Amino acid sequence: MKKIISIFVMAAALLMTFSCNKYVMDGADYKTLTISYGTSGNSIPSFAHEGGMFTSVVVVNQGGVNRDVNWVVSVDNAPDWVSVQAMEIDTEYVGTYGGDDREVTHKGVSIIVEENNSGAKRTAVVRYTVADGSSISTVISQAK
Repeated sequence: MKKIISIFVMAAALLMTFSCNKYVMDGADYKTLTISYGTSGNSIPSFAHEGGMFTSVVVVNQGGVNRDVNWVVSVDNAPDWVSVQAMEIDTEYVGTYGGDDREVTHKGVSIIVEENNSGAKRTAVVRYTVADGSSISTVISQAK
């Protein structure tokens, strides 16, 4: 009887070890990247002929399990009319109860587009690359 109880306890402990592991999930997506820009959703607004600047919190998620992964930003083919820079953006959150307000620092991006004197609409690809080398991109456009 002791042997049966011991086997049962060992089997239960083994089952709990595998079922409680929040980092290993059968069928979980660990690769697909998604991106969101603060309150702007998943896109960057188009730029007018005069150019301009866009600054936003950027969140890149990898798969269904890795949230807000670290990234590096660049512009494909490095056109001279657009520049990007990673930056920290402080956001103030107002709490429900007195004293629980706080400021949180998020990773963000600043995109600067120069005036378009080319006479044609132009586009560029802003790319976010994560530690494993995979990347996700967003197309920006500017009126002629």
